Amino acid sequence: MNNIFNYALNSIFRYGLKNILITIIFGILVFLLSSVIFITNSLKAEYKGISANLPDILVQRYYGGKAHFIDEKMVDEFLLMPSASSVQPRIWGQYHFERESVYLTLFGVQSYQKHFDKSIDEIATNLDNPDGDFMVASKRVYEFLQKYFRAHDLVLVPFFTPDGDLISLKKGGVFKSENSLLNNDIILLSEENARKILGVPNGQFSDILLEISNKAEVDFLADKIRRYHQDLRVITKSEMLRKYENLYDFTSGWFLALLLTSVLAFAIILYDKSSGISSEEKREIAILKALGWDISDIIKFKLIEASILSVLTFFIALNLAIFFVYFLKAPILSEVFSGFSNLKLDFDLIFVFDFKLVVLLFLLSVPLYVAVSIIPAYKASVRDIGEVLR
Repeated sequence: MNNIFNYALNSIFRYGLKNILITIIFGILVFLLSSVIFITNSLKAEYKGISANLPDILVQRYYGGKAHFIDEKMVDEFLLMPSASSVQPRIWGQYHFERESVYLTLFGVQSYQKHFDKSIDEIATNLDNPDGDFMVASKRVYEFLQKYFRAHDLVLVPFFTPDGDLISLKKGGVFKSENSLLNNDIILLSEENARKILGVPNGQFSDILLEISNKAEVDFLADKIRRYHQDLRVITKSEMLRKYENLYDFTSGWFLALLLTSVLAFAIILYDKSSGISSEEKREIAILKALGWDISDIIKFKLIEASILSVLTFFIALNLAIFFVYFLKAPILSEVFSGFSNLKLDFDLIFVFDFKLVVLLFLLSVPLYVAVSIIPAYKASVRDIGEVLR
């Protein structure tokens, strides 16, 4: 057995160029699929962390294909619901920076209110300080604003209201949430300033969040609101979670396209391996048989050779994918997930290693590679020695 193993190792180097080309293609496919799996699993974990603080019901006023401000009287109506433990209106919206074609999200916060992130709750108290107008944003947002306004030391950030009035906000600190997705484009400011900049009239809000004490009644209450208010869009927590899951699900269109492309490329490799072996390799097998090797020995030799190549390539590609995603932050590939934007978003993903998916990827690639390496070797080994050598 040791002799067969040593011979298999020598064979790998003897046909080095051919083996390198095939394993590089095989490795690239494993690398791409592994990278996508790591990114999607990390994003799902990020959204799962965010979803812990999602409201039971989100209500927006929506008609004519776009969202409209919702009246304060709806807050009083929802408070009369027996199961509504909390009804919180919000002020938020997107502010457009024309020159760079970038939208940043302005989020109005208020003291002693529960927000969707604990770090925002802590910031809210300081933003309500009456001594000045402050804003808090991520480091990446500040870098963008500094570049946009061509300022070396960004102290005041000017915003214009829909009426053309200027509101300058002081840089009040750096926002760093545990969930990196929240750090990308959010600017936190007082609810009063958010209302002015976004043009939200007094007595109206962007949307309303409802917390329901009896979770079994969430769907019933959501349907009740929809029935009595045709102009309201009502989204439950479970519906929001499904949307997040479908966004990065492995059955989504873009992932299936990548998977089919990889499968097609892998099929070409398998076809090349299974269609036959070179005349030189056939002569080698015939000589081995002449020297006394059995068919089982030849199969063992090819099995060891293919196993070493495929397993080694698989784990090298897997480790490269981990380094690419979690250390290099998946350059280029991250654009597929975060979208192309002039505002370069943070892509700090939490490390998630889905053992089951990695094993599945291993079983769908390595055994097939090994199998198609053995088949042509077996066909060559059962042929007549003299016929092959002639």
